[in-house]
Amino acid sequence: MPLVSRCERRLVCTSLFLSQAGKLQITNSVFTSLPTFFMSTFHLHVSIRDQVDKFRKHCLWRGAEESNRINAKAAWPMVTRPKEDGGMGVLDLKTQNEALLLKNLHKIFNKADIPWVHLIWEKYYRNGKLPNHIKKGSFW
Repeated sequence: MPLVSRCERRLVCTSLFLSQAGKLQITNSVFTSLPTFFMSTFHLHVSIRDQVDKFRKHCLWRGAEESNRINAKAAWPMVTRPKEDGGMGVLDLKTQNEALLLKNLHKIFNKADIPWVHLIWEKYYRNGKLPNHIKKGSFW
């Protein structure tokens, strides 16, 4: 969070010189790319995701002054919609986090030629097969 708050302070200072489209571009490029590495490894906690969204909202709507209390011009769920659907194209952190984690799961299931995937297969799946959860026969 110190990195995010430092970037937020710098963006607040530079947003005086940016148009609304420039603020949108900075919001998408900086505040969405900062947690990407963390999101590709771990599931973000709701409070962290809300804090990053708070900084993204402030950068997009607030402007140059931190004490400026301007109301948002659009609701956040509408802002996170794709541009084709009438939104502003800001990425939803929850959806992005789930997609990045599924990407790792895809690498594990397809035995990608990556050292950490080999380590997992050697540690947990020594027989070379994924565990079969289908139970056959009666439970008696």
